[in-house]
Amino acid sequence: MKREAAFLVLTLAATAAATAGPVYFGTDGPAPDRQAALAELVPWSAPDPALELTAETITFLGGGTYAVTRSVTNTGPAPVSFNDVLKIRDLFDATHYTIPCVSYNGNDFDGGATIADGVRLGKVKVPTGISCEGETWLFSYQRTGVPSCTLTENRETGLALFAANDTPASLVSACGIEQDADGRYVHVIVRPVIEAPYSYEAKGVFGPRYEERITLDPSETFTATSYVCICPPQWENYASVALMEHALDLLGTDLDICLDDSEVWDLSLRYVRSLLYYYKDQWLFATNRKQRMFHAQHKVLISREEMAERQKWEYWTDIATFDPSFEIGWAGQNFLNARMIATQSFLTGDESFLEKAFCVYDAFLGSQHKNGLLHTRYDQNFADNEKKITADVCNLGWGAAEAVRMYTLLREHGIDKPEYLAFARKICDFFIAKWDDTYGFGKTWKMDGKPVQRTGTIGGFMIPALAEFYEVTGEKKYLDAAEKASDFYYARDVDQFVCTAGAIDCNCIDKETSYPFLQGSLTLYRVTGDRKHLERAEKAAAYFSSWMFFFDPLYGPETDFVQYGWHVTGGTAVSAEHQCIDAWGGIMAADLYELSRLTGNPMWDRIGRLMWANAVQGITTRLGEFYHDMQRPIGAQNEGFFQARYTKYRPVIEAGYWNDIFVSWPPAYRLWTLDRLRRLGVTLK
Repeated sequence: MKREAAFLVLTLAATAAATAGPVYFGTDGPAPDRQAALAELVPWSAPDPALELTAETITFLGGGTYAVTRSVTNTGPAPVSFNDVLKIRDLFDATHYTIPCVSYNGNDFDGGATIADGVRLGKVKVPTGISCEGETWLFSYQRTGVPSCTLTENRETGLALFAANDTPASLVSACGIEQDADGRYVHVIVRPVIEAPYSYEAKGVFGPRYEERITLDPSETFTATSYVCICPPQWENYASVALMEHALDLLGTDLDICLDDSEVWDLSLRYVRSLLYYYKDQWLFATNRKQRMFHAQHKVLISREEMAERQKWEYWTDIATFDPSFEIGWAGQNFLNARMIATQSFLTGDESFLEKAFCVYDAFLGSQHKNGLLHTRYDQNFADNEKKITADVCNLGWGAAEAVRMYTLLREHGIDKPEYLAFARKICDFFIAKWDDTYGFGKTWKMDGKPVQRTGTIGGFMIPALAEFYEVTGEKKYLDAAEKASDFYYARDVDQFVCTAGAIDCNCIDKETSYPFLQGSLTLYRVTGDRKHLERAEKAAAYFSSWMFFFDPLYGPETDFVQYGWHVTGGTAVSAEHQCIDAWGGIMAADLYELSRLTGNPMWDRIGRLMWANAVQGITTRLGEFYHDMQRPIGAQNEGFFQARYTKYRPVIEAGYWNDIFVSWPPAYRLWTLDRLRRLGVTLK
């Protein structure tokens, strides 16, 4: 309510430009002509003779921000159905564009065939470019982190158009980008929702065009507001920083944290403990609990008709640990979970926790090859598929870094485990020896040390391991390797506002791959004092945050989101392939708090707390909570939240639902975040 009142005051006090003539947008207010402007309003075109533009007001709100409010009235004798289209044309030559959470400069990345656990999954197609088959790509506002947002930029300036969230009429929309005859970009908002020429329904699956319409009765008026924002880039390709500042202000982005820190710690620990699994005489953490049919859903190996049939039978829908796997990092997080239960042991004095943690570490240490590689899933040591299985840099980077952290934790409590440091050293030495000036650390490797996949930004997961190994040992070659990798991956990828192929089961532009650059750059700044690493940490944070949702879309009362009170705000989309939300933001609060403290920019801490507030929703707090008619384990949380018409886990394409797999990484991330903040004396709630 306060935000709305302030908006009205600004509107009445500001200079409004009537749209009888051309409207030009300048940095400090409406510009007098095209030469002095950054963008112009494309005149409205009536989609039906009965429709009349009865009002269109451009209000300069200050700070490079404009509100565009349009009213269209049906002046005819009969109802009219139509789509309202707003277009803003750039008057500068943009070199880069972003549709947050959907398209990063056109998603121009081809990493070849995806290989996961040695299985070749093929090349997955995602929406690319600004058009398809001669038609502009249009994406629902439910897919974009800022509603129906398009952002264009060059080194000097940037411009964004997005929908307001003041009314449903303003919010429910879609967006796209066109190019005019001069090659300049045209920002497009369509109301209500159109997804065209196809609707991206699942990983690599393009469904039919989806379209909603406005219907006006005679004399009825449709009114909607959009924002035009000037976004000067903080660094080249980084106009998104200014966009996020505008979005936080204009959209009133806020979300209360629903659980106290102590509750989150206890619930997360309880679910982690429930995943302990005795496998071939070793205690390990199972990667997940899931439905029996999940594998077929996840790999898109089952038709929607067969899925609907299976959902009728408990055999397929029971939640349990099927096909147990035990991954050192990434989705399984065996080492991080083991370190967290060791932390709990030191907090409580319960030595049984520490014993289980040692078991987990000893199992993986015992499977390491002489060259430093190991099967990143412990269960793969016993499968007859040695030639097929590959080791990935993501898992090995996590494993090496966590071994260093566990060594440090134990040393704090008088326990010496030099073998943990030796384990990390072997991994670091392998990748230092295999460095390639074109590919960096590569992506996947055979156990004999030969590369399989080379492309992608995934090698960044080695940077925290190398930097923290140096921090403990003082051996400069590991610092040199970390800085060399940082220089390489930033110049090639992160500086271009793109990270790729970091999630093992996808080969696309993604979010998760940027995290080690934030965490690793903060470590490098801590150990070197070189401010270039602090700037790099901000870039990584900005890229990661560009995948965050700054608003809540609208959903029907039948959806999971409404029934269970789940908010999209603060959630982060996964990748160009996986246009859904996960709880990865749960790892960010501590890093963004540290970044905010070091830079003096409160926005980073605010964003970190929003991500945390989103990531602690939907955790099962007690027995008797049933979701999808299933009793979930206490502390369990869904891995995927489907905020748009995209899913691999439902027989029909609908928005506002979640899946039924409960993995081990979300509680691990939450525990690590709380542990780091506890050491700093910081409380989230």
